[in-house]
Amino acid sequence: MHKQAFEPSPLQDFCIADPSNSVLKFLKNVTFRAAMVNGLACKDPKIAEATDFFFTGLHIMGNTSNKVGSKVTPANVAQIPGLNTLGISIARIDYAPWGLNPPHTHTLEPQRS
Repeated sequence: MHKQAFEPSPLQDFCIADPSNSVLKFLKNVTFRAAMVNGLACKDPKIAEATDFFFTGLHIMGNTSNKVGSKVTPANVAQIPGLNTLGISIARIDYAPWGLNPPHTHTLEPQRS
């Protein structure tokens, strides 16, 4: 016996963050009803671009000439809008000799640039 199941109306596969637009702005132009996920409006999926899922900054060494001797280069939804709703982020941390990662916290909200 062979069974197959699928969702005829699948949920949105991705929600590209669009920090430049608010939900209210989208609702005035009702061409796309924006979903608000993680506090950010979703970009119209019809205008998604490869650059929404790409970030080139992780290969660049950070400037560690500061009082703690370290530099964090984040790669989260603020740098890669296509990560919105996926729960994915990464960071590059560069240390000078004797550099420190000072005490800090991680919030649940995405960083906004």
